[in-house]
Amino acid sequence: MTSQSIKDRSGGSYRSIFMDALIDAAEETPEILLLVADLGRAMGASRFSTLFPDRCFQLGIAEQNLIGVAAGMASCGKIPFAATFAPFATMRCLEQIRDDVAYMSLNVKIVGTDSGVSLGTLGTTHYAIEDIGLLRSIPNMVILSPADGAELYQAVFAAAKHKGPVYIRVGGSQQPAAVYQENCNFTIGRAVTLTQGNDAAIIATGTMVERAVQAAEILLRGNIRVRVVNMHTIKPLDDEAVLKAATETGAVVTIEEHNIVGGLGTAVADVMAQNGVGRLLKLGLPDQFSHKIAPYSDMLARYGLNPEEIVVNVENFVCKRRAQI
Repeated sequence: MTSQSIKDRSGGSYRSIFMDALIDAAEETPEILLLVADLGRAMGASRFSTLFPDRCFQLGIAEQNLIGVAAGMASCGKIPFAATFAPFATMRCLEQIRDDVAYMSLNVKIVGTDSGVSLGTLGTTHYAIEDIGLLRSIPNMVILSPADGAELYQAVFAAAKHKGPVYIRVGGSQQPAAVYQENCNFTIGRAVTLTQGNDAAIIATGTMVERAVQAAEILLRGNIRVRVVNMHTIKPLDDEAVLKAATETGAVVTIEEHNIVGGLGTAVADVMAQNGVGRLLKLGLPDQFSHKIAPYSDMLARYGLNPEEIVVNVENFVCKRRAQI
C-alpha cells in the first residue's frame, strides 16, 4: 500500500471505496478472493471480476452457503472476502459464522455493507442494528467499524493482514464524510483521539464519528470541551482509551448507529463498570423495532443521531454531572 493509495478516499460511496481497496489489496496479495451473494452488481463486483476473473465467485441468494464456501476456501489457504448487505451477512448466517468460521478461527473476512439504517426506505428487514451485538458474543471475531472512506480503505488492508475472522461494518451507498483530512493511521484495536477536552468524552464509531466531531465543535462555542474518540475497532476494544477517557473526564457518551443494547455502548459500559470509573450515557437506536420507512437522513433525525440532538444530550449530561460534584 503506497502513500498515494492511502490518501483520503472520500470521493465515492462506501461500496465503491471498499471495492477500490479490495482490488488494490488483491493486486498485492494473490490469495485474496471476493465472494458475493447475489448483490454483486450493487457491490461493484464486476470491477473485481474483470481484473481477477478466477478470483470472484457469485453464490446467489444463499448467504449461509456464502459463509460455508468462504470457510472452505480459507481452510485451503485463501483469504476470502464474503460481502453482502450487513443484515444478510450477519443475521441470516450467524450459525455458519459461529461454527464454520469463528470456531475454527478461519481466515474469513465478512463485509457487511449498508449497515445501520442506511437502507431506510426498505424497512426493518434491511436494517442492521443488531450485527455488532451478535458478533461481539462470538469468540475469535474481530469487528471493524471505520469512520470514513480513508479509514475503510485501510481497514480492508488491515483485515487482509490479520490472521483470523474479521467483520468489517460498512456504511451504505451514500458518500462518506471525510473525518480525516490527511492520511489516517489505522491499527486494529487502537482507538484514535480526534479532539481534546476534559468536560466529557464522546466515544463514537462508524458513521457517527463525523457527527460526534461536529457536535464537539458546537459544544466548544458554549465553552464545553469534549474529547472525541474514534473507536473504529469494536472487538478487541481499546480498553486503555476507554479508561483514560472515563478517568480524565468522568463523563462518557457513546454514539453508534446500532441498537443501544449489545453494541459499542455495552462494550464501553463493561469496561467502565469492571473498573469502577466514570458515568456513561449511551446514544443510539432504542431497543425496539422501527415501523418507519424513510430516507436515511430522516431515520437519523428520528433517532436523535444528528449533531444538534447529540449536543443537547451531551449538554444535559454534563450539567447533571456538574450538579452532582
